[in-house]
Amino acid sequence: RAEAAKKIVGGGNFLTRQTGAVINSNLELFFTGPGLRQFNFQYRLTPRDDREALEVRKIIRMSKRAMAARIEQKRLFLYTPHVFQLMFFFKGKAGHPFMNRFKPAALTGFTVNHTPDGAYMTYDDGSPVAYQLQFSFREIEPIYDIDYDDAQGLGF
Repeated sequence: RAEAAKKIVGGGNFLTRQTGAVINSNLELFFTGPGLRQFNFQYRLTPRDDREALEVRKIIRMSKRAMAARIEQKRLFLYTPHVFQLMFFFKGKAGHPFMNRFKPAALTGFTVNHTPDGAYMTYDDGSPVAYQLQFSFREIEPIYDIDYDDAQGLGF
Protein backbone atom coordinates (compact mmCIF):
# COMPACT_ATOMS: atom_id res chain seq x y z
CA ARG A 1 0.00 0.00 0.00
CA ALA A 2 2.74 2.39 0.90
CA GLU A 3 4.42 2.00 -2.48
CA ALA A 4 1.14 2.57 -4.32
CA ALA A 5 0.39 5.63 -2.22
CA LYS A 6 3.85 7.04 -2.89
CA LYS A 7 3.33 6.65 -6.63
CA ILE A 8 -0.07 8.34 -6.48
CA VAL A 9 1.16 11.34 -4.51
CA GLY A 10 4.53 11.64 -6.23
CA GLY A 11 6.92 9.74 -3.99
CA GLY A 12 5.33 10.78 -0.72
CA ASN A 13 6.55 14.37 -0.93
CA PHE A 14 3.11 15.84 -1.60
CA LEU A 15 1.60 14.35 1.56
CA THR A 16 4.56 15.48 3.64
CA ARG A 17 4.44 19.01 2.24
CA GLN A 18 0.69 19.35 2.75
CA THR A 19 0.27 17.77 6.21
CA GLY A 20 3.71 17.16 7.67
CA ALA A 21 2.91 13.42 7.82
CA VAL A 22 4.80 10.54 6.24
CA ILE A 23 3.47 7.16 5.14
CA ASN A 24 4.13 4.39 7.68
CA SER A 25 5.92 1.60 5.80
CA ASN A 26 6.44 -0.47 8.96
CA LEU A 27 3.24 -2.41 8.30
CA GLU A 28 4.96 -4.01 5.32
CA LEU A 29 7.58 -5.45 7.67
CA PHE A 30 4.98 -7.38 9.65
CA PHE A 31 2.77 -8.83 6.94
CA THR A 32 4.01 -10.05 3.59
CA GLY A 33 1.25 -12.62 3.06
CA PRO A 34 -0.13 -15.75 4.69
CA GLY A 35 2.42 -18.43 5.52
CA LEU A 36 2.31 -22.19 5.69
CA ARG A 37 2.90 -23.71 9.12
CA GLN A 38 5.47 -26.42 9.73
CA PHE A 39 5.27 -29.04 12.46
CA ASN A 40 7.99 -31.39 13.68
CA PHE A 41 7.34 -34.60 15.56
CA GLN A 42 9.91 -36.92 17.10
CA TYR A 43 9.30 -40.49 18.25
CA ARG A 44 11.51 -43.07 19.89
CA LEU A 45 10.66 -46.66 18.99
CA THR A 46 12.15 -49.61 20.85
CA PRO A 47 10.93 -52.92 19.40
CA ARG A 48 10.78 -55.75 21.94
CA ASP A 49 10.65 -58.68 19.52
CA ASP A 50 10.86 -59.67 15.82
CA ARG A 51 7.23 -58.77 15.16
CA GLU A 52 7.63 -55.23 16.53
CA ALA A 53 10.93 -54.80 14.63
CA LEU A 54 9.07 -55.68 11.42
CA GLU A 55 6.38 -53.09 12.23
CA VAL A 56 9.05 -50.40 12.72
CA ARG A 57 10.54 -51.28 9.32
CA LYS A 58 7.08 -50.95 7.77
CA ILE A 59 6.58 -47.52 9.37
CA ILE A 60 9.93 -46.31 8.06
CA ARG A 61 9.31 -47.66 4.56
CA MET A 62 5.77 -46.24 4.41
CA SER A 63 6.97 -42.81 5.56
CA LYS A 64 9.74 -42.65 2.96
CA ARG A 65 7.40 -43.79 0.21
CA ALA A 66 4.63 -41.35 1.19
CA MET A 67 6.92 -38.33 0.89
CA ALA A 68 8.30 -39.33 -2.53
CA ALA A 69 6.84 -38.05 -5.80
CA ARG A 70 4.50 -40.57 -7.39
CA ILE A 71 4.86 -41.75 -10.97
CA GLU A 72 2.45 -43.56 -13.26
CA GLN A 73 3.30 -46.85 -14.89
CA LYS A 74 4.06 -45.28 -18.29
CA ARG A 75 6.37 -42.76 -16.53
CA LEU A 76 4.95 -39.85 -18.49
CA PHE A 77 3.61 -37.81 -15.57
CA LEU A 78 4.73 -37.14 -12.02
CA TYR A 79 2.19 -36.76 -9.24
CA THR A 80 2.43 -35.03 -5.90
CA PRO A 81 3.44 -36.99 -2.81
CA HIS A 82 0.73 -38.12 -0.42
CA VAL A 83 -1.05 -35.62 1.79
CA PHE A 84 -1.64 -36.33 5.49
CA GLN A 85 -4.44 -35.27 7.79
CA LEU A 86 -2.85 -34.97 11.23
CA MET A 87 -4.94 -34.89 14.39
CA PHE A 88 -4.68 -35.31 18.13
CA PHE A 89 -7.06 -37.72 19.85
CA PHE A 90 -8.64 -37.37 23.27
CA LYS A 91 -10.52 -40.25 24.93
CA GLY A 92 -10.57 -42.15 21.66
CA LYS A 93 -12.07 -39.31 19.65
CA ALA A 94 -10.44 -36.98 17.12
CA GLY A 95 -10.13 -33.36 18.17
CA HIS A 96 -8.31 -32.89 21.48
CA PRO A 97 -9.84 -29.82 23.19
CA PHE A 98 -6.47 -28.45 24.36
CA MET A 99 -4.35 -29.14 21.26
CA ASN A 100 -4.30 -27.31 17.95
CA ARG A 101 -5.90 -28.60 14.78
CA PHE A 102 -4.11 -29.11 11.48
CA LYS A 103 -4.94 -28.49 7.86
CA PRO A 104 -3.87 -31.14 5.32
CA ALA A 105 -0.07 -31.41 5.27
CA ALA A 106 2.74 -32.90 3.23
CA LEU A 107 5.60 -34.85 4.79
CA THR A 108 8.57 -32.67 3.84
CA GLY A 109 11.27 -34.28 5.95
CA PHE A 110 11.87 -37.64 7.56
CA THR A 111 14.99 -38.89 9.32
CA VAL A 112 15.86 -42.11 11.10
CA ASN A 113 18.52 -42.33 13.78
CA HIS A 114 19.47 -45.97 14.25
CA THR A 115 21.68 -45.15 17.25
CA PRO A 116 19.61 -42.83 19.48
CA ASP A 117 21.65 -43.85 22.54
CA GLY A 118 24.95 -43.05 20.83
CA ALA A 119 25.98 -46.69 20.38
CA TYR A 120 25.28 -49.20 17.61
CA MET A 121 23.44 -52.22 19.00
CA THR A 122 21.29 -54.82 17.24
CA TYR A 123 19.33 -57.94 18.00
CA ASP A 124 20.43 -61.31 16.60
CA ASP A 125 18.52 -60.71 13.36
CA GLY A 126 20.35 -57.39 12.76
CA SER A 127 17.49 -55.05 13.66
CA PRO A 128 18.52 -52.08 15.84
CA VAL A 129 17.41 -52.12 19.47
CA ALA A 130 16.07 -48.55 19.18
CA TYR A 131 15.11 -45.98 16.55
CA GLN A 132 14.47 -42.28 16.70
CA LEU A 133 12.15 -41.04 13.95
CA GLN A 134 11.75 -37.36 13.13
CA PHE A 135 8.92 -36.13 10.90
CA SER A 136 8.54 -32.64 9.42
CA PHE A 137 5.13 -31.74 8.03
CA ARG A 138 4.12 -28.54 6.23
CA GLU A 139 0.49 -27.61 5.79
CA ILE A 140 -0.53 -27.14 2.16
CA GLU A 141 -2.84 -24.18 2.74
CA PRO A 142 -2.57 -21.19 5.09
CA ILE A 143 -4.71 -20.45 8.12
CA TYR A 144 -7.29 -17.68 7.65
CA ASP A 145 -9.41 -15.87 10.22
CA ILE A 146 -12.57 -17.64 9.02
CA ASP A 147 -11.01 -21.00 9.93
CA TYR A 148 -11.73 -20.16 13.57
CA ASP A 149 -15.49 -19.70 12.98
CA ASP A 150 -16.28 -23.40 13.37
CA ALA A 151 -13.10 -24.51 15.16
CA GLN A 152 -13.49 -26.49 18.37
CA GLY A 153 -11.13 -26.18 21.35
CA LEU A 154 -8.09 -24.04 20.59
CA GLY A 155 -8.68 -24.19 16.84
CA PHE A 156 -5.72 -23.96 14.51
